[in-house]
Amino acid sequence: SSNSNNNNSAVDATSKHHHNKSAADKKDKFTILSEVKTCLNSKILVTLSLGQAAIFGVVTALGTFGGAFILALQLFDDEKVAATWFGITAALAGVIGTPLGGSLVDKILARYGAGDNDNDGGASSSGLRGEGVDDSLRHPIIASILPRMNALVAAAMLFIFPTLAMQDAAFFLFFLFVGWTLLFATQTGISICAMLSVKNAHRPNALAFISIAGHLLGDVPLPIILGLIKDHLAPGCKVGEDGSFSKPEECASQGEGVRATLAIAYVWVLWALVFFELARRLSRIEIGKRRSDEINSLLLEEEDSNGATANGEKNNSSFRYYHSKFQPTPQQSGRSLA
Repeated sequence: SSNSNNNNSAVDATSKHHHNKSAADKKDKFTILSEVKTCLNSKILVTLSLGQAAIFGVVTALGTFGGAFILALQLFDDEKVAATWFGITAALAGVIGTPLGGSLVDKILARYGAGDNDNDGGASSSGLRGEGVDDSLRHPIIASILPRMNALVAAAMLFIFPTLAMQDAAFFLFFLFVGWTLLFATQTGISICAMLSVKNAHRPNALAFISIAGHLLGDVPLPIILGLIKDHLAPGCKVGEDGSFSKPEECASQGEGVRATLAIAYVWVLWALVFFELARRLSRIEIGKRRSDEINSLLLEEEDSNGATANGEKNNSSFRYYHSKFQPTPQQSGRSLA
């Protein structure tokens, strides 16, 4: 009978072990639906995606119609020359702006101790790319990066908007080059923020999410929409099958319509400022929640130690130390005293 009971206990233990293991495996199992749900549940990631989509859409639209725009504005006389110089301007901006933005983000991460270049001969570590960042630092880093990204976007617009009034091709392309360089400099920072907006296991899918959202909401529909707006405001500047304007004589007198289309495109970028600022505020809210949890935990520990120790003077001094360090709200202080 004793052996039978032992065997039954062993079977029950083994069955319970396999049940717990299968439950844990099921809980840790990643699916496409669960990953999409995780990304959508991250408010910071969603707002970053919307801001990124605004930039993607405008940059792609200008890359699509840029040559036609500057030709319609009579900044160039030859279509091939216009397209060539516009393409060179956009390409150089991307080549220069992206690494500049990465250098700025590296400096921010280094301030948080996310990596150490001194110990590895200057080689970048995983921490410097946000991969090894402690979970408690995720939202503080986001809150530090986003204001700088917004500053870059604002500075970019200060250079881009004056192109609406420029009549000289050299000045037009130079100001557009500086503005685009600053816009491209935001890409690394936004990618790092997207990674940090979710837990470590979900970061590859967070990057995929922000990329897909940028295409679906930005560079796929916006060029079509701006093309329709241009055709409405400057109907003579419609591009025919042969690549030339349908009515060149009318297009020459419809420069205001072309500039109005450019103005609409420029204004659309301002949505990035709105959504990036919203993401920053959401990260500050998360920081506040975490700090509140830490304060409550400390206060509860102090209450327990005060009740369990006969000598209360030492614990009261510790309580005053935590109280002065974290400065709990009056409601929290009232609950602790109660």
